[in-house]
Amino acid sequence: MRKQYSFENSKKLWLEAQDIIPGGSQATRAPLYPEFPTYFKKAKGCRMWDVDGNEFIDLLCSIGPIILGYAYDRVDNAVREIMKDSFQSSMNHPIQLELARLLIEVIPCAEQVRFLKTGTEATQAAARLARHITKRTYIARCGYHGWADMWWYGKTEGIPKAAWETIPRFNGAAEDLENLFKKTNEPFAAVILCPADTRPFTKENYQAIVDIAHRHGALVIFDEVKTGFRTSLGGAQELLGVTPDITTVSKGMGNGYPISAVVGKEEYMRRMPETPTAGTFSVEAISIAAAIETIREIKEKNVVGHLWNSGQRLIDGLNKICRDYNMDEPRAYADPVPSMPRFTWKSGEDNPQHPVHQYFFGECVKYGLFFSQWHVAFVNYSHKNEDIDEALDICDFVMAKTKKYAANISGNANYKKAVVHKSNPVKAAT
Repeated sequence: MRKQYSFENSKKLWLEAQDIIPGGSQATRAPLYPEFPTYFKKAKGCRMWDVDGNEFIDLLCSIGPIILGYAYDRVDNAVREIMKDSFQSSMNHPIQLELARLLIEVIPCAEQVRFLKTGTEATQAAARLARHITKRTYIARCGYHGWADMWWYGKTEGIPKAAWETIPRFNGAAEDLENLFKKTNEPFAAVILCPADTRPFTKENYQAIVDIAHRHGALVIFDEVKTGFRTSLGGAQELLGVTPDITTVSKGMGNGYPISAVVGKEEYMRRMPETPTAGTFSVEAISIAAAIETIREIKEKNVVGHLWNSGQRLIDGLNKICRDYNMDEPRAYADPVPSMPRFTWKSGEDNPQHPVHQYFFGECVKYGLFFSQWHVAFVNYSHKNEDIDEALDICDFVMAKTKKYAANISGNANYKKAVVHKSNPVKAAT
């Protein structure tokens, strides 16, 4: 019989935090479940331990940055070494040139590089650059690009309409972009898309987007904050064989250390000093050293192949569990590639608070699998076959409980309010 975890110390800290931290957490959605550990004590490889001493297999990987594994020796040793001589000063550190050359080597569109700290900073800087170069205001967008005012599209208080009304969305299809250009009847500075969110995830669709944008005089920005180094070493653009004008990268770049970059063609990037981006910590050497060793490890160890294999093992195992329990509502799929697997209920895909959907993921956490209905899952290089199999064992155990739970509430009004699934799973590009 599996032991259900207790989160008493986490709950205590969570309650204390309400008085001194707005919302009790630095995260938007925390706690993610009614009964959820909110504080960790340590992490190593693909596992975490919370303040109650509970051990978890982590399938969120800090929402993507942990691409090699927590406390990864090669990366952390490089950081320790750079700290011996200080890592922040009033001058640049020469290792930033080393990282810039490495990014230029592996990312197809990269000819020049500008370092920042977060994905939000990077997408904001890329958008500003495109507006400066084209002397236009409108930007077409598809996907999530961070929490800056310009990207939140009126979803929250405190953001004036003027911040986002010139950034209309399209649904990811090239035809929809063409229609947006026609109906807006305004000149566009750029099209920015996140490959993690833009469908169909095919060479034909992405190349058509690039061609349409260029025909209308707009630059193309790939927001590869999520997909960079995870879909392939050179990101989705390398995988699909479609080259944008500008790219943003972050998460997997530093294995958890805070760093991002705007990279792109020299003819555009050289204009960046004309519309300055700045940050006191943009060139601190800790994160740059971490990024160098992270990218080298990805390149030398076929990390991407391992991520795809581990993710596919998880997808196949989850779908087998669904078949074994004769449940056709839940399914797992690559979103958009196996290294970013998603598991969801068809009727709850557009509603993460769907009761059965939420129950399954909440129970997984209680039995040692850190898994979220709010987000695509992530695997890292430290997930071995035995870790994936252990995760699947937990899912199997929880699915048995979930099937009973679903049967018990099937007549409940809240259950019947679930949003109906409207899209098909995306097959991984090969």
